Amino acid sequence: MLQEGAEAPTFTLPGVVDGAPRDVDLDDYVGRGIVVLAFYPADFNPACDEDSCDLTELDLFTMQRDVDIFAVSTDSVFSHRAFAEEYSLSIPLLSDTHGEAVAAYDVALESDQLLAERAVFVIDQEGVVQYAWSTADLEERPDVDAVREAVSSIGGDSTAVGRYRVGHAHYIEARRAFTSAMKSYEERDWLIAQGDFQRAMEEFQESADQFQSAVRFAESEPLEEGFERAQEKATALWQAAEWLADSASEYASGDGKEADELRQDAETPLETARDIGEPPDPDDFTLDEDGTARTREQEPADDLDAPTDPAEDDRSSEPGGDASGDPGEQDDVDAAVEDVDPDGVSSAVEFEMTDGDATSDGDGDRSDPPADAEDDPEEPPAETGADAEGETTGADDADDDDEDDIELDLTDPTE
Repeated sequence: MLQEGAEAPTFTLPGVVDGAPRDVDLDDYVGRGIVVLAFYPADFNPACDEDSCDLTELDLFTMQRDVDIFAVSTDSVFSHRAFAEEYSLSIPLLSDTHGEAVAAYDVALESDQLLAERAVFVIDQEGVVQYAWSTADLEERPDVDAVREAVSSIGGDSTAVGRYRVGHAHYIEARRAFTSAMKSYEERDWLIAQGDFQRAMEEFQESADQFQSAVRFAESEPLEEGFERAQEKATALWQAAEWLADSASEYASGDGKEADELRQDAETPLETARDIGEPPDPDDFTLDEDGTARTREQEPADDLDAPTDPAEDDRSSEPGGDASGDPGEQDDVDAAVEDVDPDGVSSAVEFEMTDGDATSDGDGDRSDPPADAEDDPEEPPAETGADAEGETTGADDADDDDEDDIELDLTDPTE
């Protein structure tokens, strides 16, 4: 049997994944996250009874997003499909009919036939075997508690930052889609807005899931707390995007009342997201020799205000109008996100999130205008997507912390 501390071999085998035949290359998984590799003698083996089989308890690991699990035997793909259906297994079952994987992990069962011992290997994110167990007893089942403990012991800030990096990439894509959707929404391009909000919702959800994995692996408390806030922000924006997508759909179908209620519902999660602050760039993290993550010092970016109800904005005489009553200026609603980066210190990773300037009185009014509006209340902020020369800028500018605030306008079409 391959011993703990050894580098995990990879292989490509046909198998059954989600009930369908598919080739699986273990190299796509080993070295990228935690992998649980389970060998078993055969489908419908002596450890199986009417209600469960030797893989039933291991099947629960398929519910963990940060763990990939595969089961290997020398049976055919056809046999695997019948076995998976009989016991409602979600684990991908790989077919090692030539004994390639069995030999690589040294788990061949002494028999006249090509069979595998029952064995379990837990492989960490560096591709190293951290847990190894095997038995020649055909009726003995794996110790799932020991496997679970081995999985839980794998972690560290390096893994956490890796998961955070994946989540942050999805978050950036989500924010770009969200910014585009908000612009289409204010221009009443409902179908385009709906599609972009839905895309943003999916990306925010994926980023929140990855941030949750980062929280699980983080060892230092400041890092864990920071990732939790990133998860909370992505979740809030996911909820806002969902409601705004539904709002755009209702406007498109002509139900303005329902659409406006959904638009107002979205303000609560947007307010939550604004107060949390912007997640830091993963490139700002460095790892010490002991694997502890640190972040460099950063200057906070300008705040962005949450959306307001244009009908309650006394600075505009009509939706989309400026203080003098001229329509077309975007003075009603600001962007839904706030670019606030963490301040790093040399002794540990610390996340310092700043609150936005706007406050709410409970009725939807924001009592304080944006900082630039206080200097000159008669001058509305610049329009979204245009610079000082009137040239259109791309959605990628939302990703630049040094750029001006994104000004957006959620006007009420029923007003």
